[in-house]
Amino acid sequence: MLVIAAVLFVVETHGTKVPGNSDFPGTLVPSGELRVWFFDVGQGDAIFIETPDHRQILIDGGPSQAVLSKLGQVMPPWDRSVDAIVLTHPHLDHVAGLVSVLERYDVAAVYDGGALARTGVMDAFGDKSVAELAATDHLVAGDRIVYGAVTLDVLAPTRSVDGTYPKDPNEASVVLLLTYGDTMILLMGDAPDDVEDDILPAVGDVDVLKVGHHGSRTSSSIEFLDDVTPEFAIISDGVGNSYGHPHPATLQRLEDRGIRIRRTDLDGDILLTSTGGEPTVEPSPLPF
Repeated sequence: MLVIAAVLFVVETHGTKVPGNSDFPGTLVPSGELRVWFFDVGQGDAIFIETPDHRQILIDGGPSQAVLSKLGQVMPPWDRSVDAIVLTHPHLDHVAGLVSVLERYDVAAVYDGGALARTGVMDAFGDKSVAELAATDHLVAGDRIVYGAVTLDVLAPTRSVDGTYPKDPNEASVVLLLTYGDTMILLMGDAPDDVEDDILPAVGDVDVLKVGHHGSRTSSSIEFLDDVTPEFAIISDGVGNSYGHPHPATLQRLEDRGIRIRRTDLDGDILLTSTGGEPTVEPSPLPF
């Protein structure tokens, strides 16, 4: 593991990763506004987190350079650094934009689950991460990333996939539970329903669910939704995508439970804000 002094340090204690100048995990009182953007980048995922103390974390980057325009809209023009990027799994619609971010921004830390793929874009991601001299780490369930009062608990993969070439990379997705005060956001990557079963004991009730795999038929099972009981479901998908995402059966399961649905193909960019209590989730389309 690489550590860059004065930019980011990573402390490992009992499976806990604590980047930044923070107190013990989960001990800080919320103060200020958390902002989480779910960018409309077409058929793919790109989630940008800005903590109240202005730490910036990008989870996935979508299928193209479109994420650069989105970042340019929500970050000041003089800000050319990102505290961390997280790649949930090595599919093009999650990793391609991160290569562009590594080219254009100074990135202090790069996290992923360690799963590999024999693709040019994953080769580029690895090469750019090394060239960036960022702190790097491969995540597994039980790890925790902390920025002040914001915690990201890693729920999956439930066992190490570092250095493997999984037959289905979706099953190796990094799943994160973001907590800020009483606000809880479950970020499922492209995890299917068998991963949902694995992580249920560690989840509990959440406010917002970023639906797994763009709302495919194999995400958001009845048992899962009945256990995590989100008030909002956010689906990141592209207009008229060839996969038929989100699947009508998944939408029906959400609607039957009165879960309010936000979709990037219909709503554009979606902004979640929280001061530590009930979050606000609303469409907030950016110009580009």
